Amino acid sequence: MQKLKNKLVCGLWLVMAISSVHAENVEESSVFKDFSTSGTVSFLTDYYSRGYSQTEGDPAIQGTLRIDHDSGLYAQIFASNSELDIGSSIELDYYLGYDYLVNDHFKLNIQYGDINYPGSDKSLTDADYEEYSIAATGMSLLTEDDALNFTFYYSPEYFFNTGKMLRYEASYNYPIAKNWNTYAQVGYNKFSSHDAYDVLWATDQEDSYYDYKVGGNYNYNDFIFDLYYVDSNINKDLTYADDAVIFSITKEF
Repeated sequence: MQKLKNKLVCGLWLVMAISSVHAENVEESSVFKDFSTSGTVSFLTDYYSRGYSQTEGDPAIQGTLRIDHDSGLYAQIFASNSELDIGSSIELDYYLGYDYLVNDHFKLNIQYGDINYPGSDKSLTDADYEEYSIAATGMSLLTEDDALNFTFYYSPEYFFNTGKMLRYEASYNYPIAKNWNTYAQVGYNKFSSHDAYDVLWATDQEDSYYDYKVGGNYNYNDFIFDLYYVDSNINKDLTYADDAVIFSITKEF
């Protein structure tokens, strides 16, 4: 596992270097004048997503690489180490999407996501799944640079072939000072049945749960420093569903 993590770290830095060179070439080539590239490399004290830790409380290193077209179309790759006890220590996701700016205060987004766990145990039920989403974002509503977002996610066959999964998510970001922001997010997750919920969360007493995140960040010279609290009402007998305070550093390029 340690070797795989090391390879992942090296790969993320390689992606960043290649992207930087590519960005310079884009500026020099009229063929690619309508495209732009961006990316991030992050260190987190825990990879906590949608109400539970995907690294069993251990730190994570993550990276993204994104290509945007002036039309609003984009493609993105996300990579992270993970510890889900499925034989794979890497999550590798691919996204295709479209951003449509209605006006200076309202944006729409549609996206397709392909979530993968390379090297997962083939004797287990398939952990990979696809997901579709649509989002609406209001910008500069109460003050300059604030953002209110509503997103709906749909997976026709979720993790471990547990059927349909629906997620409703709302978030709000509010700037409190120059380079300082505070934010809050809440999500509601609905599964196909009590049996599906039991496969994922070891109890058939529920078929849905909520999760939330509250925190803030500071931006300095393309670095983002985040500190936030996360929790959910997933089965609390599961240690990876405990609440947590998480710190992260993200470098944008």
